[in-house]
Amino acid sequence: MMKTPYSFKMNGIYLEDKISGYQTTMVEGRESLDIDYQNKDNASDGTTFIKSRLKERKIKVDYVLISKSYMEIRSKLNILNSYLSAVKDTKIIFDDESDKYFICTYYDHSESICGSSVKGSFTFICDDPFKYAITQKEYIAAIDTDGDLSVLINNEGNVPAVIDYEIINNAENGYYGIVSENGAMQFGSIEEADGEVVKVNETLVNINDFFSVSDDVGGYDAMHPNYGTNGTLSEKTWFNTKFLGLGTVGTKKGNANGGLRTVTIPADSGGDSTGAKNFYCYMHMIMYAGLMGQTGEMSVSFLTSDNKLICGYNWHKTDCSGNTGKFEFVCYNPNAKSSDNMAGKVLKTYSFTTSHLHSQNPWYWDWGHVDIRKEGANLTFYYWGSYPKFYVPEIENMKCSKIQIAIKQWQDRSGSKFLTYLGFDKIRFTKMNVEYYRDIPNRYSAGQTIRIDGLTGHFYVDDMYKPQDEVIGTKYFKAPVGESKIKFYHSSFMTLEPTVKVKVREAWR
Repeated sequence: MMKTPYSFKMNGIYLEDKISGYQTTMVEGRESLDIDYQNKDNASDGTTFIKSRLKERKIKVDYVLISKSYMEIRSKLNILNSYLSAVKDTKIIFDDESDKYFICTYYDHSESICGSSVKGSFTFICDDPFKYAITQKEYIAAIDTDGDLSVLINNEGNVPAVIDYEIINNAENGYYGIVSENGAMQFGSIEEADGEVVKVNETLVNINDFFSVSDDVGGYDAMHPNYGTNGTLSEKTWFNTKFLGLGTVGTKKGNANGGLRTVTIPADSGGDSTGAKNFYCYMHMIMYAGLMGQTGEMSVSFLTSDNKLICGYNWHKTDCSGNTGKFEFVCYNPNAKSSDNMAGKVLKTYSFTTSHLHSQNPWYWDWGHVDIRKEGANLTFYYWGSYPKFYVPEIENMKCSKIQIAIKQWQDRSGSKFLTYLGFDKIRFTKMNVEYYRDIPNRYSAGQTIRIDGLTGHFYVDDMYKPQDEVIGTKYFKAPVGESKIKFYHSSFMTLEPTVKVKVREAWR
C-alpha cells in the first residue's frame, strides 16, 4: 500500500515495501515526554522540589493490514512480528521528519482481526528519550579576536548536544586543553617542556628504513631459525598505501619460507650506538584471508647486537581449511635449542578470525594498530585495546640493536593459498631515555590524529585508546542550546596551530 506521512524506516526498510497490504495510519508519542518529579513533604504546607528527569519515551504506531483471506492475514502478521522483534536499539526514521532518528526497541503489539483485515498497533520504547539529527554539524576552529584558537557552536536542538573532536597535530605538542563555560578537558601534561636537559625519547627507525634496506637473503631469523629466508620481501600497494609484503619464497627450508629484512638501529643524537635498553615501537599492519584456508606467517623481532631475541610479535595462520589465525607475544628464551622452530618463549597466544570484520579481526586495514614497550625487565604488549604486561628478568639489561621483519609462505601453499594481505605499512621505533641537549620529541608528534568521543568520554591517539593521558578533573561537557564558544589550548612551544574539527549531533526532547 501507499506510504503515509507516518511511514518510517527501520533497519533500512519500510514495512509498506516488505508486507503487501500494510499501511501505517497514525503515530503517537514522538512529541510528548513524561517527566518524573521527586519532591519531599514540607513540615508545613506544600512540598519541596528535589529533582526531575525525563522518563523513557513510548512511540505507539497504529496500522492496518489488508489481505485476501484469513490464512493470508495470519501469515502476514507473522512476517510483521519477525520484523518488529528485530528492532533492538535501532534507528527509526519517520518520513515526515526524515532528518532525525529515534533509538528504539520493540515493546509490545496488539491487533484486532476482522475477516481478511487487521487494525492493530505496536509500541517502541526509547530508553534514550531524545531524537537526534542524522547528520552531525561540523565546525573548524580558527583564531578569534582574542588571539585564541576557538570555535563558535550554534546548537539548534532543544537539549544539550554531544560533541566529538578531531585534532590533527601540525607540530609537536605535549598538552591539550579544551575549555567552555560548561566544563574543561585536559590531556597530556601542561608542564611538558620542549628544550630542557632531560632524558628524552628519540625516534630512530621508521618503515622507510625497511623499504630501503636490502633483503637479508639466507640470513639468520632470530625468531624462527629453522625456517627459510632465501626469498625476498617487496613493496605492495593495498588500499592506495605502500606496504612491505612477501616477494619471493626462495629455496625452501622447514615449514615456512620467504623474505627477511634486518635494520640496524642507528646511533641516537647523543652519539650512543650501543642500542636501546628501553624502547617503544608503534606498528600498523594487515592480515587478511580473502579465501578460506589461506595461510602465511609474519613476525617482527627486536634483537641484541649478537642476534639474541629480546621480544617480538608473531602472526601466523596454518589453518588450511578454515579462517583461524594466531597472534603471539614472544620474548627471550634462555633455554632455546638449535632444533626449535620457535626460538623465543611464547608468553601468550590469541586466536582470531582473519576476516574483514572488526569484531573478528584486529588486524584488518581500517585498524591493525599494535605497539610494544620495553622498560628494563618489563614488557608491555598490545592486543585489541588491552595492554598485557609481563616481567622477564633475563632481558633487563639487553639492548635492542636490530629489528627484523620476516614474511613467509607456509609450506608449499603459494598463489591463492597464501594470505590475500599480509604486511606492514608503518613502523616507528623510539629509543627511550636518551640523555643529551636537544629539542624534546613530545607526547603528540606532528601528523598524529587525536580523537575525542564525547558520548563515551574516550580519548584516542592514532585510533588507540589512551585513558592515561586524561588529566584528573577533566569534565566532558555538551553544547548547550543556542550559541556557545569552545577554546583550545596547547603547549606554548607548539610552532603550528593544530587543525581542529568539532562535530555536534543535535538532539530534541
